[in-house]
Amino acid sequence: MKRLLWVLAWIAVAFWSLFAWGAYGLLDFFGGVAARNADIVTGHPETVEWLSWALMTLRSLGMGAVVVVWALVSLLILAVPAVLGLFLGGSRSEQGLYEWREPGTGFRSSSAPPPSTGSYPPRQIEKR
Repeated sequence: MKRLLWVLAWIAVAFWSLFAWGAYGLLDFFGGVAARNADIVTGHPETVEWLSWALMTLRSLGMGAVVVVWALVSLLILAVPAVLGLFLGGSRSEQGLYEWREPGTGFRSSSAPPPSTGSYPPRQIEKR
């Protein structure tokens, strides 16, 4: 169940990222067009320069805001399965799976058995 939650969360982040990327691109395009065509509003050179600067500043701030909002919403989406995973906990079958089997024969066994728990004395290395 937890794996399904994480998969759905990452899919949601992917769709959210595509939406944010589109918003970023549109803001970049239309902000650049507005700043380049500031001379349509007025013919006074100083006003055109100021208006172009203001539009470029707003474009930059908007693009930064898109990135910040994208990051915050992505973290929020990924926090949902993390918090739900705490409430769900591990399944009981997964927790009790290793208790009755020998080391190295479990579901997720590695090639090396786990370290000894003290039932055997440690081996000493002798110098020759």
